[in-house]
Amino acid sequence: MPPVLRPPPLVSLLVCTKGRSAQLERLFESLLAQTCPDFEVVLVDQNEPGTLEPIVGRYRDRLGIDHARSAPGLSRARNVGLARCRGDLVAFPDDDCWYPPGLVAEVVRLFAEHPEADAVTGRTLDATGRESLGAFLAADQAVDRRNVWFSGNSNGLFVRRAAARAVGGFDETLGVGAPTPFRSGEETDFLLRLLAQGRRVVFRHGLVVHHDQVAEAGRHTRAADYARGFGRVLRLHRYGLLYLAFRLARFTASGTRALLRRDTGTARDKALWAIGTVAGYCAVRRGEGDTVAGEQRAFGR
Repeated sequence: MPPVLRPPPLVSLLVCTKGRSAQLERLFESLLAQTCPDFEVVLVDQNEPGTLEPIVGRYRDRLGIDHARSAPGLSRARNVGLARCRGDLVAFPDDDCWYPPGLVAEVVRLFAEHPEADAVTGRTLDATGRESLGAFLAADQAVDRRNVWFSGNSNGLFVRRAAARAVGGFDETLGVGAPTPFRSGEETDFLLRLLAQGRRVVFRHGLVVHHDQVAEAGRHTRAADYARGFGRVLRLHRYGLLYLAFRLARFTASGTRALLRRDTGTARDKALWAIGTVAGYCAVRRGEGDTVAGEQRAFGR
């Protein structure tokens, strides 16, 4: 008999995973509890072959898992997954986040109510309701070049598949596991390229994904890595020297206040952010900031 062709789902949940099992199961359990079941899971696996087979086997049929593999690099894995997504809407949950039961339904509702929006972003909160993985805008608003830095991270990013493909996916020189020093900024770069195409992005304060707080271990290494990615994105998207000076002044002021409180850990973080931002900004060759079209991407290349 010929294979049964399933209709495409409304939403594709693109999960890239490496080195986690218990957290991935927590995510899958939260997906089973969704009030809107019209989604698929595109799981892009960067573990050793066979590592996740027991977990995938338990959830494959119940979640409609499409299990793929990818070489290292978060942006690369997302591009592999984007090429496989069948839903009109695409989300990018981390393998260590989890969804509240009504999230998928809320995302579907928001896009239906805002047909002009190509992407919607929300907040990331831990289990106690505290903001996690960053600071976020205080109210609903349109996202632009000024506030994009506080409009959410990839956990809370939802985009129309057609827009994601039109913009060329994620820049594989940015993000965790990239073959460069720029280990962050890929989701902000993605949003900025959507905005540069004239597409509409909206932030919704009540749209929430859950994620634990980042562990203290390795915080200084993360600060240095993330700062270089931040600086590179500033340069690629033509944020000028005045804006760079403004952000450096904020890092300096925050670091000074931390020193006055004798919080040497935070002061060191702010110093690393300032140094790394300058390094990332200056690492982009002259003229390269005029376009990101020359960057290599597996998706749409």
